[in-house]
Amino acid sequence: MCVNGCERLDVMNYKRQQTLGWPAILAMTAAITLIAYFVAMLFNSASDTPLSSVVRLNTAVNRDVQVCGSRIYYQEGGSLHCVDTSGKYVWNIGVDANSEFYVNEHGVTVWNNDRLSIINDDSGDTPTSVPLKGDILSAALGDSYAAVILGPEHESTVVLTDLYGNVVDTLTDFAGLTVLDYGFFAGRDLFWIMTLDSSGSTPTCTISTYKPGKRNTGTIEDMEQVIYQVMFRSSQIIAVGTNYLRMFDYHGAEIEDERVTVYGWYLHSVDKSTDNPMMLFVPNKQVEGETAISDVRMIRGSTEKIVHLPIKCDRVEAKGDTLYGFSSDSLVVLPLGSVTSSLYKLPISVDNVYGITDDKTAVITSGGLIYLIKLP
Repeated sequence: MCVNGCERLDVMNYKRQQTLGWPAILAMTAAITLIAYFVAMLFNSASDTPLSSVVRLNTAVNRDVQVCGSRIYYQEGGSLHCVDTSGKYVWNIGVDANSEFYVNEHGVTVWNNDRLSIINDDSGDTPTSVPLKGDILSAALGDSYAAVILGPEHESTVVLTDLYGNVVDTLTDFAGLTVLDYGFFAGRDLFWIMTLDSSGSTPTCTISTYKPGKRNTGTIEDMEQVIYQVMFRSSQIIAVGTNYLRMFDYHGAEIEDERVTVYGWYLHSVDKSTDNPMMLFVPNKQVEGETAISDVRMIRGSTEKIVHLPIKCDRVEAKGDTLYGFSSDSLVVLPLGSVTSSLYKLPISVDNVYGITDDKTAVITSGGLIYLIKLP
């Protein structure tokens, strides 16, 4: 009798049964959003991925550990050791227990009292071991020369030798000055030295360049700030101070268009092995130990950005174009050109970081021992 009407009623009831209410729609939307979030996290973060390649060096923690290139150097008792990033010995040599050493891309210098030794970095041989006229405070190699600072610490004497220890030049014009830093220009027979004059009301830093045997070739004087770090690009000197990051040519003329204000920030790490080094600046209050590091200003050439790290770090390191941040149990990896960082769990607790090798191996300390951790 009412077949058509009953059929219409059944269809309506069926449609009502198949239509979701608002609570169900909201629940489904939340579930889809949550799934999308975890999928995004899976692709944009590695927080669940531990680092598994760990090597322990056969030595306890000591202050004489240096990282250069893809090798690690450390002094233990009467021996100086050089190992690769797998922990295998490249060479080891006997040295006086009271010796000090310094490693850079040009090679290894060792000194004790007045004796300078130059080590062949590939073989560990000592082709040069000569006495100098004074107690040696420090020494460093260049392509063709070695620079040696002789005591006292204030008003020092700087001796430039060839790689066989023969004296080429002696610089003594540092009356009233303290030597802060020095080195050689890569690929050039030019030596630079940074000194501090603290005798006046305002400390003054000066960077002088020398051609060994031909004396001064240029001078940079900065009375606006204290310079605490010097680096080099192909044709420029980069001077980092308390107020500015300034660029100069080899003759001391500032390239004013490239000056950057860095007041309130401290250069915490820089990769000097590259021609265009990346610099990591940290707010002064964070680098001074009041709080852990959570904000970093990354500068490389004309590229700059400020990042907030996903975790608080005790140390940040620059290598190539990448920031590596270390907490006691985690690692942050952030390339300069990347929008997001990756977070990794460290396999052991980190007490300190000595540095990162060219093949991305972190040299760290944990529980009084030294470990090598392969980084992503």
